[in-house]
Amino acid sequence: MPCSAIPTEKERGSVRRRFRDRYDLEGVAFLSPALLLLSLSIAFPLFRVIQRSFQEYSAQVGGFQYVGLKQYEHLFSDPLFWISVRNTFIFTLGSIALHLGFAYPIALLLNARWPNVKIRNFFRGAFILPFLFSPPAAALLWGLLYRPLGPLNYGLSKFGVEQIAFLGDSNWALFSVMLVNSWVYFPLYMILILGGLQSIPKILYDAARVDGANWFQRFIYVTLPQMRTLVMTVILIDFATSFIHFDLVWTMTKGGPLRSTYLISFFLYQKGLRDFRLGYGSAVGVVIALFMAICISAYVFIAIRREEVAA
Repeated sequence: MPCSAIPTEKERGSVRRRFRDRYDLEGVAFLSPALLLLSLSIAFPLFRVIQRSFQEYSAQVGGFQYVGLKQYEHLFSDPLFWISVRNTFIFTLGSIALHLGFAYPIALLLNARWPNVKIRNFFRGAFILPFLFSPPAAALLWGLLYRPLGPLNYGLSKFGVEQIAFLGDSNWALFSVMLVNSWVYFPLYMILILGGLQSIPKILYDAARVDGANWFQRFIYVTLPQMRTLVMTVILIDFATSFIHFDLVWTMTKGGPLRSTYLISFFLYQKGLRDFRLGYGSAVGVVIALFMAICISAYVFIAIRREEVAA
């Protein structure tokens, strides 16, 4: 090797300095305890769940026995599992659509210029009230409204609509619980979207007005592009929380009628905890994690590709 190819002490110091400046090693050192704790709190339980999914508890042995892929074979051949998967995807996608359908327009209205600032602030506070209800409390409240002789059916009867069994009819039950879920959680996404709207530079709207753009054109060409990343994040958060939703729907219907609101979280609860089939429940948990990882990864990949094409 030629002597000229050997880096000098000054060059080696320069390389170390550039590496240190680029990767901020001091910051990594300060964060390492938290990162280590977070890794252990996620990696170890995930490893144990995957390990248990290939085992089953045996009372005769007094411990877990290796059964291979038996749990997964039983799981994918269980019709109740596929019913829960179908209901979960319908519930999740419907909840996301309703959340955005409520949160986005209301956030736009609350971000607009009002003649009276006090009235605008009053409505900003009023729309947050549903989020103050715990899911079981909201389920009990809406259960009273959904009764056959409750206020909703009474109001509909004034318009000539026949009585609807909101929670007793399999055609209505899933949509009814989705509506309650949207009522409880849309304020959270409304606040996130409102914060994003307020962070858009006003100069962009002023420039659009100078160019003669009306309110709809400003929304299409200014608001939507600026809000794209935030909306993508809101959808990811909403998908992750709605896919494993449990308490509100369980309080209202227990999965009925006729399994029309039976979600995959109910399947995990009943098989893994109530029936004490820990290995089988672990297999369900692994499949849920895979479903979520695949859906979220596909969504992020498509969103990134669209961003690249748009750029």
